[in-house]
Amino acid sequence: MKALLNNERDLAALVLRLGFGFFIVFGHGLGKLQMLFGGGEIEFDGLFGLSPTISLVLAVGAEFFAGLLVMLGFKTRLASLPIIATMAVAAFIIHFSDPLFSGGGAAKEPALLFLLGFVGTFLLGSGKYSVDALLSKK
Repeated sequence: MKALLNNERDLAALVLRLGFGFFIVFGHGLGKLQMLFGGGEIEFDGLFGLSPTISLVLAVGAEFFAGLLVMLGFKTRLASLPIIATMAVAAFIIHFSDPLFSGGGAAKEPALLFLLGFVGTFLLGSGKYSVDALLSKK
């Protein structure tokens, strides 16, 4: 039991990385990646003067590719930053006029939950159960 408690920070990092990483990659990023390469009409908000396609590419980079890096524990703090930025934009710009909690429609809640989760991965880092830890041993 004492050994488990000594590893609690690393276990917390692992659980956050795998949990939030899995849901951002497969719940959000993969769908956007398919939209990007699906060949159909891109239905995505263009933000900050960027075209919808460029905005979608940035979201795919954050939600799919950076999410995979977080799951693996490779450059976790650096990979968390684009996800944090994307979720802040989603919560405070895209869903600005939506309610905080969903009543079956759009809401700020999912973006805020992901934002908090990836702030957690940023603060904790990769931990010892990660690719970063494996690479640092060599």
